[in-house]
Amino acid sequence: MIALTTSCSDRDDYGYTPTPAELQIPKIFENLLPSPSESIDNPLTEEGIALGKKLFFDPILSADNTQACASCHRPSEAFSDQRRFSVGIDGIAGVRNSMPLQNLVYQTSEQGGFNWDGSAISLEEQALEPVVNPVEMHNTWPNASEEIAAQSTYTDMFETAFGTSRIDSTQITKALAQFVRTLLSGNSKFDKYLLGEATLTASELNGLNVFMDEARGDCFHCHGSPTNPLWTDNRFHNNGLD
Repeated sequence: MIALTTSCSDRDDYGYTPTPAELQIPKIFENLLPSPSESIDNPLTEEGIALGKKLFFDPILSADNTQACASCHRPSEAFSDQRRFSVGIDGIAGVRNSMPLQNLVYQTSEQGGFNWDGSAISLEEQALEPVVNPVEMHNTWPNASEEIAAQSTYTDMFETAFGTSRIDSTQITKALAQFVRTLLSGNSKFDKYLLGEATLTASELNGLNVFMDEARGDCFHCHGSPTNPLWTDNRFHNNGLD
């Protein structure tokens, strides 16, 4: 069990008015996917998303201030990690690599949850784990919360986002989850091909044919088809690799 910790000042602000934010749904998703469900206790706001983005790219969450979420979930690599095993602040490799983060707003706990093993039932719960994992950020929530609370930029952003001067693991993970929910794919060359806006090369078409051919690649049974632009069923399968 991970305890939620609190670092707070002597006042809370009530009556704040955050700016509701709407997801920018990619064109290819519009008619093929249901609208993603919104978190009841953590609705998207412009202020919450901005705070979550700042936290995501800030190494302040790690014990030695050297590693951010983005260090392993790299934007240049589709918010994933091309290394076989991701490496934490102490130079220790984990047992898995960092999974991609796009389109997680369409994942639900009913489908199995989050992480490679589905161990977290929400993005907020998932965000609790890397900070205290001894192989990843190797920190504690009291320490991370206190460091963040010591920066006036953050205290102002938390008050604007959540209407409170309290900074703790609950508010931090809510902000991170809001940002992650905005990470949507849908603008790749292949997406544009499915929309009739791009042409695949002969080699790319051959790869698609192998992917969709049951006697060859047989990839589509788990990874979907053009009628499912997520290209995953968002479920967990025993593929014999673990």
